Amino acid sequence: MSNENQRERNYSRVNTKVRERRREQAQEEWRRQPLSKFIEQRRGEIIDRHHHVMERLVNRFEQHLTEEIAEQLDTEIRDVRDAVEDDVRSFRDNVLKQDPGLSDRTVANKLGFLSQLYNELERQNAIAGNPVTRPLSEFRENHDIDADRPHIPFSRMKQFVNWLTQPFSRAFWLCGLKHGTRLGEVLNIDLRCLHIDHPIFWRIIDEHDVRLDPRIRDKPDTILIYEQFNEGAEIPNEERPGPETQGEVRERGNKRKEKGGSVLPLDSELKTALLEWLLVRPPTPSLVVHPVFTTCADARRATRGAVHQRLWKKDRYVDSIQNFAEEEELEECPTCGDSLIEENLADADKPGRRFHCRRCRTKHWRSIYWDNGLDTAQKVTFHQARHYFTNAHSIGHTELHEDAIPDKVRKKRIRGDSNTDGDTEDQVYKQKKYENYDADVREPYLNGIYKFDIYDNPIPAVGDGLDT
Repeated sequence: MSNENQRERNYSRVNTKVRERRREQAQEEWRRQPLSKFIEQRRGEIIDRHHHVMERLVNRFEQHLTEEIAEQLDTEIRDVRDAVEDDVRSFRDNVLKQDPGLSDRTVANKLGFLSQLYNELERQNAIAGNPVTRPLSEFRENHDIDADRPHIPFSRMKQFVNWLTQPFSRAFWLCGLKHGTRLGEVLNIDLRCLHIDHPIFWRIIDEHDVRLDPRIRDKPDTILIYEQFNEGAEIPNEERPGPETQGEVRERGNKRKEKGGSVLPLDSELKTALLEWLLVRPPTPSLVVHPVFTTCADARRATRGAVHQRLWKKDRYVDSIQNFAEEEELEECPTCGDSLIEENLADADKPGRRFHCRRCRTKHWRSIYWDNGLDTAQKVTFHQARHYFTNAHSIGHTELHEDAIPDKVRKKRIRGDSNTDGDTEDQVYKQKKYENYDADVREPYLNGIYKFDIYDNPIPAVGDGLDT
């Protein structure tokens, strides 16, 4: 055959020989180094904290296979590609379930991580079949992994919020309760992310030489939550030319799925609470990027540990959860005055602590508590505020609040969840640039958001008592 004919391609083939050879080489790498290839692929796809959890898990599973299972069976097991269903069951029952620090939900989540590994190996033609599918299904069928969060009636949450005395605590808790915002998202809020229509705010902005983010510059009484980024990402200071464009490396990532971040309306209560905090917030002139929530000791961005101390620790701050739990202990029935029996419903349908009266049998739920003897899902942490916001405003399901925020506003625009569950019209044609923010977001939000009646005379917000 001539050289010219050898170079000529066979166009009747779907794939070229070169492509098939290159694909086989890639598949061989996945068979040769399944864990390293999988971890390399997932790096950057998920936030660093979750990536580290997954990496530790798959390495521990491989160790269980190559050291413990192989020794028991006296057989050669080289890596995760040699695992069968019984190996996964052994890891599930003898490693994960034996860890007292893991709840049933966490065990199921870890098995789910392993399932992702094998699904990817199967897609890469590095293995045939997923050995995790059946053991995971068995576990879900035999364990309650959907344990409820503690039931908190609106009256009890209202009592807790009104009990808070420190401006930091009140503003921080309200960011979660009013918007369902995550702890890390609140920690990452900067002064440039606030637009509060009030002289106090403008004075503080001028003192720190801060320019508002363009996304909220024309929207008074709003707050910006940055879109998703990983722990360790540097958020630039784009409003300043020259050397001050240097940003800040964030210790906590943001999970917010809404592209471009979320612009959230402020109601009068949250506006007042934020202004109260800004009045006592330590100045931060030495920082390039100015955080909203700072530590009083060194005027730096508040960390997860610092917030834990302020909001939970009994001996640090007067309005910590533990102190509220002590003050809230009931000695007699508020209904009839008879004695109460306290129950710790660790195994009940609605986990959490409650009381019942000996005489009238009335049940009294205890709203906020901190008890290390309870499962994680039964402890009230800041994340409880996100669940509470959701449950209080879910149309047709709310038992905590008389009004509701429309699902599209609550889920996509306030909570910042992914917009992948809508139809083609929602995903493709409906865009932010065509919306009327006040009519489409602010008004339905303010019409539904609950009020805790914290202030006798709250500072009016746009759409909530203040006309612009």
